[in-house]
Amino acid sequence: MRDFLSGMSFTAWDVVLALAVIVAAWLCARYARRAADRILAGVRVPDDLRRAGVRLTGYVVIFLGVGIALSLLGASIQPVLAVAILLAVVAFLALRGIADNVAAGIVIQTRRPVRIDDTIEALGYTGRVRELNSRSVIIETTDGRVVHLPNQKLLDNPFVNHSATGRNASELQVRIGGDAEEGTAELIAGLLAQTPGVLADPPPRVLVRAVEPRRTTLSVTCWHRPSDGAAVVSAAVTAIGRRLAAPGRAVSVVAPPPAPALVPPPEV
Repeated sequence: MRDFLSGMSFTAWDVVLALAVIVAAWLCARYARRAADRILAGVRVPDDLRRAGVRLTGYVVIFLGVGIALSLLGASIQPVLAVAILLAVVAFLALRGIADNVAAGIVIQTRRPVRIDDTIEALGYTGRVRELNSRSVIIETTDGRVVHLPNQKLLDNPFVNHSATGRNASELQVRIGGDAEEGTAELIAGLLAQTPGVLADPPPRVLVRAVEPRRTTLSVTCWHRPSDGAAVVSAAVTAIGRRLAAPGRAVSVVAPPPAPALVPPPEV
């Protein structure tokens, strides 16, 4: 404190000038905060991060004004600068992890690899995006759990955005006992085309995967909106199973298709 006050020698005019500088700094801080708010809003920075940036901008301008006012009064501002630098270093070390998440949050908000209501698969979780903030991406899984995915980890690891193209494909496996009748593939494709939620473009696809002495295996692919997957698959399985069922003929419709067995079972 003695070092701070030792060089102070001022007149009344110096005090008036210092007060004028502080008032000017306060006014400049108000305009600087408004400008920072417009700039950060323009690049779509999250609200909590934008408010923090606006406050920090005002504090920096006021701090500079106070430093200039003290120098006009003849005070040594080196101790003030030393304390400010020390606090900045401590804050950087303490908030480094938070800063990484905040920076990643800015990237997510500006580049928009994920958006609200997108269905994503990341870090072992799959769910719909409910919120984007400066720290994490919040998703809700199909079983109602709410998961916070840290922004930095989300960007540092591969993730799948199932909503990026606006459509997803679901695959079913149809197994029919014995030989499949001619036109079965066209019949299944027609059933899918009439199923609510199935997209017409691209059209449903039915391929014969295996013809064996006691069964025929077909692979069925249909497209739907990302949010309609479960409902569409359920409706498709029901429609195909009911239409192909016949006395004395076993039919199995499975979604998703099971992994191929090492030794194919003799029955459907």
